[in-house]
Amino acid sequence: MRGRSIKGLILKFSRRINYSFWLKIGVALLVLFAIIRIFNVDFFDAVKSIEYPYFILLALIFPLIINPIISNNRWKIFLDIQGIHEKFFTLAKISFTSIFLGFLLPSSTGFDAIRIYQIEKRNKNKLGAGGASVIIERLIGFYLLSLLGIIGAWIAQLQGISISILYVTVVINVGLLLVFIALSSKKIHYFIVTHISKIKRGKKIADYFTSAYTSINNFPLKKVLIVSIVLILLFQLSTILCGYLIFRAFGVDLPFYYHLAFMPLIQIISIIPISISGFGLREGGFVYFYSLLGVGSGIAFTVSLLYYIILVITPAAVGMVLYLIDEIHHSRIKKAKSTLI
Repeated sequence: MRGRSIKGLILKFSRRINYSFWLKIGVALLVLFAIIRIFNVDFFDAVKSIEYPYFILLALIFPLIINPIISNNRWKIFLDIQGIHEKFFTLAKISFTSIFLGFLLPSSTGFDAIRIYQIEKRNKNKLGAGGASVIIERLIGFYLLSLLGIIGAWIAQLQGISISILYVTVVINVGLLLVFIALSSKKIHYFIVTHISKIKRGKKIADYFTSAYTSINNFPLKKVLIVSIVLILLFQLSTILCGYLIFRAFGVDLPFYYHLAFMPLIQIISIIPISISGFGLREGGFVYFYSLLGVGSGIAFTVSLLYYIILVITPAAVGMVLYLIDEIHHSRIKKAKSTLI
């Protein structure tokens, strides 16, 4: 992408907007409309009910400072052990710009695909290793997230919340275990590669899939397991604490274990790739789960939007600035070289 004009990049992205994109936009809008109608959400009244706005400002510390420090140090550990040595600020830049570039991709983790692309592009001699670091990191994160959900849901169940929440969390946890097993299965790998190779231009995809499979299964996880678990748990807890602070802004002071029970479920639900960036799914999760505690639908809906703005839009805005600065810089270099010629 480097060296291309900003106008060219905008045209390139506009050409990629297809029917699938608009379908996911439609799904997101449909779900949001259904939530507003079913739960009688009054967004404007909810905004007026903000009592302590300084909690929202406090929540901004997480996406701008705390989360990047935790997540990029964690990623650096995963890369270093595979022989990929990148500076912390380089990884931070990749992460911020990936959030921006992956902003409109399906599910709330679409930026991971951009992250994989950028790290693989920088380390072509380590094909598959960069992608493996992101995949393993994400899977461990999901698994620990579901474990947190089990702990929180169990505590919430002791306080009278429906035990079905605990069952759902356990099912998600078991599902993630099955994904781990599938990724390490030679038979499943052979089946996928064989079928991908049959499609047009599938050979290149199959080769990368094999490289990623090899890197994942050769990843020395035991060497970094403890420190990675600590960092991932800190990251997950920080996102949950961010949601807690936003609720506090509305004067809603719930025991933390309720957030520990609901937030992991909401985050996992928002990963389902049927809408853009998890829109609608996340809001539905907030409204449904927090209504069990008597939180008004308008407040839960508004908290969900603020949660998304703070944890996604804010770092995406930083990523946009970094991306445009980088593109302008490379555009000037290209122009200077062409002038000399």
